[in-house]
Amino acid sequence: MRTLAPLLCVFYAACASTSDSTPVASARPPSVYASGGSTVDVFIPTERAVVSDAIRATPEAAWAGLQLAYEHFGIEVKERSDANRMLGNPRFVVSRRLGDTPLSRYLECGSGLMGAFADRYRVEMSIRSVVLSGEAGGSRIDTVIQVSARNPEGTSNTAVACTSTQRLEREIAEQVRLHAEGR
Repeated sequence: MRTLAPLLCVFYAACASTSDSTPVASARPPSVYASGGSTVDVFIPTERAVVSDAIRATPEAAWAGLQLAYEHFGIEVKERSDANRMLGNPRFVVSRRLGDTPLSRYLECGSGLMGAFADRYRVEMSIRSVVLSGEAGGSRIDTVIQVSARNPEGTSNTAVACTSTQRLEREIAEQVRLHAEGR
């Protein structure tokens, strides 16, 4: 035991020493992988791909349609810029379903024995859409989503990084088409 004590002191001292340039925590949310009763946090950068869809309607009509599309999905608008034709919510929190649709249709957050994490976890989403001028007097809808999820059960508060399946972005654009193009 006496030989172990100095080794532990050296080990803990080495673990405790950090340089001033080393970040204390990563800005990226971790993904959690579970196996055999133990978990490991792995940091994976979240995707922030812009999904763009063309709309055969004026930017003004598409802007009105975008607002109705957010209402359709029950996405509360917390950011709005009429001048830039941008809507969004930097912290939209939802669990299990978006309307009648399971979240796993829209998000990939991993899965376990009980199924897709997106359908069981508390999801925090940053979502923004903008209407831009398109070709031939039409418009373009650009939507970007960034998502993480947390298990509401137990004591772990580790966020799981999620990626978009791009279905929600496409369905928002489809709702804009329905309202703006008159289909």
